Amino acid sequence: MNLFSRNSDALMAVDISSASIKLVELGKTRGGYQLKSMAVAPLPRDVIVENEIIDSTTVVQTLKDAVEISGSSTKNVAFAVSGNALIIKTVTIPMMSELELEAQIEFEADQHVPYDMEDVYLDFQILGPSEDGVDMDVVLVACKRDVIEAYQQVIQEAGLIVKCVDCAGFTIENAAGILADERHGPSADADAEQADVCVHALANIGANFINVNIMHDDNMAFVRDQFFGGNQLTQEIQEMHGVSFQVAEQMKLENFSGVDATAVENYFSALADELIRTLDFYAVKHADIPVQKIFLSGGGALVPGVVEQVEQRLGIETKLLNPFSKIKAPAKKFDADYLQRVGPMMMVPVGLALRSFDQ
Repeated sequence: MNLFSRNSDALMAVDISSASIKLVELGKTRGGYQLKSMAVAPLPRDVIVENEIIDSTTVVQTLKDAVEISGSSTKNVAFAVSGNALIIKTVTIPMMSELELEAQIEFEADQHVPYDMEDVYLDFQILGPSEDGVDMDVVLVACKRDVIEAYQQVIQEAGLIVKCVDCAGFTIENAAGILADERHGPSADADAEQADVCVHALANIGANFINVNIMHDDNMAFVRDQFFGGNQLTQEIQEMHGVSFQVAEQMKLENFSGVDATAVENYFSALADELIRTLDFYAVKHADIPVQKIFLSGGGALVPGVVEQVEQRLGIETKLLNPFSKIKAPAKKFDADYLQRVGPMMMVPVGLALRSFDQ
């Protein structure tokens, strides 16, 4: 299966996470992109656990409901995978053509993927020449077959057709591409010698996973998924207040000012530690070009104060990304205030929807 499939047909993006199903369909205009349809439908807890679909009936029905809410008539869809379902590695191999690499991709992957090749779908993306100018850097992606096939099945049972499978980290990069003017340019703290390279991290904080993609200008340099997300804050609230997970989630979303300060501090501290750990992994190969900016997205980025806390704790300029700041949305169909609120959590489906326009 091609994880980076290109498709010229109209696609509806289907982002199925442990917390919700999000749909986005885009159209292209002379000045950029326009939102055609969108929906966000919550999923009950434990319906999906660590990428495993526990209750497929509920997922199928929720997906059908989301499609109805969106009003989309498109049947062709793209979906993304992330977290423990994926292994993403950047490797250096001898220079060769894409056709030559395709012929021996299993041989290369077998040295880096700890699974039988029969149990995974493989794909790759050539990044370009390595630093020595002799070899080339390649991103290898392996995804467990049973995970992809389980998601395919619920999508098909909902009456939809899978046309494209992507990695969540790459869709965030795709969505960030339309926000280039917000991301580019040196930070206030950038050294003069680094000013000609914009090094920034895209960190999408979901319910259970953080997808991090570190970019050198518009080129991917490092990608990593971490098992950490907004549910950690919900669990902190649950423990501190002695309430159920559902009540804690409601407090987080609707009564944040009433949340125990220790629970919030514990979450911000753990989040900073996770991001620092990722930056340390990145620095193993790129210590001479540190990250200058961090751009947050995802539902976990909607926690009040998270941008300020990440910037303060990491000492790196931090901002929030909202793809709808650059996507036109007809006022008669979409509420501007709602799009402003939910925009940061829609980076993955927006990036998926942009696959419709790949050439």
